[in-house]
Amino acid sequence: MKQKWWICPFLNQLIKDELMHNINYAHQHILDEHDFLGCCLNCRRSLMIIKPHVLGFYKSIKKHTAETRTALPPSELYRLYQVLDDVAHLEVGDRLGEMILTDPEISRALPAIRSYYAAFFKIHETYLAREILKAASPWNVLESSPLYSRYKALVENQVKAVHMDHNAVMAFIGCGPVPLSLILLNRFYGVRSIGLDTDAEAVNLAGRCVEHLGLEDGISIVQGDESRLWELQANAILVAALAEPKSRIFADLLAIEKKKGPVPVIYRTYTGMRAVLYRPVQPADIKGFKIVGQIEPTGRVNNTLVLLEPE
Repeated sequence: MKQKWWICPFLNQLIKDELMHNINYAHQHILDEHDFLGCCLNCRRSLMIIKPHVLGFYKSIKKHTAETRTALPPSELYRLYQVLDDVAHLEVGDRLGEMILTDPEISRALPAIRSYYAAFFKIHETYLAREILKAASPWNVLESSPLYSRYKALVENQVKAVHMDHNAVMAFIGCGPVPLSLILLNRFYGVRSIGLDTDAEAVNLAGRCVEHLGLEDGISIVQGDESRLWELQANAILVAALAEPKSRIFADLLAIEKKKGPVPVIYRTYTGMRAVLYRPVQPADIKGFKIVGQIEPTGRVNNTLVLLEPE
């Protein structure tokens, strides 16, 4: 079915905030199936349809520095993200996906596009954490947030990849200010977890959000990187899509697993058109591990889940 308009309930709620008045979050999708009538979505003609939208997005963000991105009004931040999101979730063929990512002009734009994507999530989660902490009903805020349903679907896929009983503990490297994956794993599946992040503000916000949601008995938040796992006990390890640097993280995990014993390692990455959003994990990053399972995303979920074990 053709979808032209989408208004997020959470963003409508934000309009009520006195700092957010006069914001219109309605979004008209820039591309839909009618733009590709008579086209296979796997050819050069398709590339010529999509390319102006990718470069147009790049043109709209390249004027921003890290500081000016942070200062963007939420209305503009979300509007830009929705444009990028539309492009990334086009269901294209493998050949077209490769053509887009290797096109010289698009390749030059990818670092800026991916930098914006990472910045968007940091700003978005920081804002959401503060809204949760202000709320008398924090679950209502969380459940109506714009990406909640995507994370719920992603977590469902993760549970399919690795079964964990109620005595297990999952460590999440790069949990961010709102450790939504851990929150959902605990709420719906009873999985206990430890969230790790190197950012002091993210750790503070994540810990307070977990407590405000009443999940502090099942989720612990710790400041630090993957090296903290030398002293922590975990039955599975999850590496966030935006956790960096990947090569160091996986090298450290391999050393830990060889010393302490193997546990399942899952990482999130980007495949197909979604690789426009962020640099995919490369084979060199996971040297010493082998891939034993993979779950591709569906719908508007961004991440591919990959299950590893030491070679």
